[in-house]
Amino acid sequence: MIIIEKTVRKIKKNIIKHKHRHIKTKINWDWGNKGFSRIALVNFLISKTGGISSKYLEIGCDNNVLFDAVMSMNKVGVDPVSGGTERMTSDEFFKINNKLFDVMFIDGLHHYHQVHKDTINGLKALNKDGWMAFHDFLPSCWEEQHVPRIRGVWTGDCWKLAYQLTKSKGIDFKILEIDHGVGLIRKTSDNWEIPAFSKELQETGFDEFLRIKKELPIFSYEEVIKNIS
Repeated sequence: MIIIEKTVRKIKKNIIKHKHRHIKTKINWDWGNKGFSRIALVNFLISKTGGISSKYLEIGCDNNVLFDAVMSMNKVGVDPVSGGTERMTSDEFFKINNKLFDVMFIDGLHHYHQVHKDTINGLKALNKDGWMAFHDFLPSCWEEQHVPRIRGVWTGDCWKLAYQLTKSKGIDFKILEIDHGVGLIRKTSDNWEIPAFSKELQETGFDEFLRIKKELPIFSYEEVIKNIS
């Protein structure tokens, strides 16, 4: 814990030195009062894509809070450490996978480069008109989105992918304002296109998230569910 605190202080001094303006800025998303979570969303999507027969894939299962709650008899969970059904990395899984899925949830390594890779690989394994959801698209402060991880609650810099998804083709993309920001893709075409991984975007931080936040398609859970229904 002492080592982490020293690391945070060192990073903060570096940020101040380089005149990042938003070191004290925090967004109060009020997650505890939204009334819905990723579990509610995934099970709703399962109900729309075959119910108990829907084919479900989860990347990053940890302690199976979501995975065990998904109401499908055809589910695969991938995690190199714990939970799920497959003990391997997402890269390893997608290399050997030959199945197509109806619903996916991406919650693996919260680094922009990895979630970008998981999205590309996931879309190849997703049925047309299938759904792909993501965790942690809306950070509340610079520490929460910092890579590498320096605090307990951690979104990483997944928001960079979210920004790119607004510029993609062959998908419909929204962010639900629940549970630290749950991204949602519907694959509307087999001829989809996601912008390439950007080293320039990778170098940006929370300042850039605050700048582009208004450009993100953020909706309430109720709005998205009504639209899907």
